[in-house]
Amino acid sequence: MPVLRDPPYAAFNFRVNLGDDESGGVESGFSEVTGLDQRVELLEYRAGNSSSTAPQLMAGLARPVTVTLTRGVIGSERLQQWLNSSLTGIAERRNVTVQLLTEDRGGVAQEWRLVNAIPVAITGPTLNANTSAIAMEQLVLVAESLSLR
Repeated sequence: MPVLRDPPYAAFNFRVNLGDDESGGVESGFSEVTGLDQRVELLEYRAGNSSSTAPQLMAGLARPVTVTLTRGVIGSERLQQWLNSSLTGIAERRNVTVQLLTEDRGGVAQEWRLVNAIPVAITGPTLNANTSAIAMEQLVLVAESLSLR
């Protein structure tokens, strides 16, 4: 359950659980999470005999949630193996959680739960011999819904 307080939480203390009970380990250690967005498709309707030129707005279907997880390349094949299940046509669906931690890392300030997430893409690192950068990879997940806990 979210913890209400006056100052906002810092965004750099978080944990990801990929639905495989591995939380906080090196294989689920990500440096960035983006796309924790919920969206509803907007429907417009206007009757021809309406006195207003503006359409009526109605809520439509919820859009799928697309989340991108970024981490340094660590030599693990587990993310690729999970993506391979999608490539075979029998996607392994998981409930993935992202937890924002308190400053002391002892508690969970807020948690987002991706319901029935499947991997749709893995992007490998950009390799460049002229820079000193960390080799980063990205995992893109699409989920049926996002809930706040």
